[in-house]
Amino acid sequence: MSIFDKLKQGVNDAGQKAKAAVEQNRIKAQIQASQKQIEEKQTFIGGIVYRQYEHEHDSTSSLPPAVETACQEIAQLQVEIKELDRKLKELNNEKDCTCGKVVPLDTKFCPFCGHPFAKLPEIIEVTLRESPSSETSEIVKAEVENKET
Repeated sequence: MSIFDKLKQGVNDAGQKAKAAVEQNRIKAQIQASQKQIEEKQTFIGGIVYRQYEHEHDSTSSLPPAVETACQEIAQLQVEIKELDRKLKELNNEKDCTCGKVVPLDTKFCPFCGHPFAKLPEIIEVTLRESPSSETSEIVKAEVENKET
């Protein structure tokens, strides 16, 4: 076999391997696309089941116990997320408006929808220097109540 024949055979082999690799990658991409569609459909079905749970969880549920338990866990996680979101907004001096926008805590009117916010209550710090008697406690409480009105 001459050197040109060997070179020609090597090029043909490389071409076949490249063609096979391209075909393998195309098939893998199709598999991944199908798997993604399955996951989307499963998520869609899960959403339907969860909405059914939300609307029927007060009445006798027709959901299997494992599904009902998972739905309860989701509901608990949503409560935790809301609480963490509230704490995060508090740390950032922000609050939610009824229109869904986040605005600074000291905002009196929403710049997006014009919603008026209630005036924030003033925080009054009271420090006692000695152990208060019941009479002193009543006087301090009365003074704080008078300042609030």
